[in-house]
Amino acid sequence: MRLMRTDFEELRLYTGIDHTKFDEYVHNSYLFNTSYFDELCNEPWFYKASPYYLFEIARTRDSGLYEILYDYIKRRVERSKTVFDFGAGIGTLETLLLKRYPASLTIEEMNLLCIDFVFWRMRRRNAELSAPLPHYDYVVSMDTLQRLPPESVEKTLNWLLSIGDRCFIYVPPDPQAPFCNEIQFDIEEYITRRAKELTTFHGLWDVKMI
Repeated sequence: MRLMRTDFEELRLYTGIDHTKFDEYVHNSYLFNTSYFDELCNEPWFYKASPYYLFEIARTRDSGLYEILYDYIKRRVERSKTVFDFGAGIGTLETLLLKRYPASLTIEEMNLLCIDFVFWRMRRRNAELSAPLPHYDYVVSMDTLQRLPPESVEKTLNWLLSIGDRCFIYVPPDPQAPFCNEIQFDIEEYITRRAKELTTFHGLWDVKMI
């Protein structure tokens, strides 16, 4: 998959680590229970300081489904519009959307490692991310809401739907997300009530708010 190959190649340039070495590291950890899982369990270190966390994100999204979903979004974002990506990860979508020449491209990401890497990717393309705006033509949230504390999911979803004319929301079942099974309301039912028009595509909610 060309899109993910670009992610792994730029991760190699950014970290100096080849993704095949990371795959070997993970494989050996499964076999021999080496330090990878000790580091993974040490969340403050792994999520805040380890370059392997960036590879972990890329590896979990290295599937045909994500390639299809990213392409679906890119084809529906019109040129010269404003876009906000909540939970941008390693910036896969941002590198795609630059081809749509957005009027502004804004991200929100909780992990500083990811933010640094996304900014590095933008600089390589002579592009800049934009400051937050009060409203956007498009809002995207991929694989993020289920990672939030359960009590904040509804409030965050309400906020995302209120600041975008068209929203793309994807919340996969994620056993690795600590709060995934604790969300106290039906996200799809909530979106259906709020949307002016709703389309689903392989689990992605395409929500038109105007």
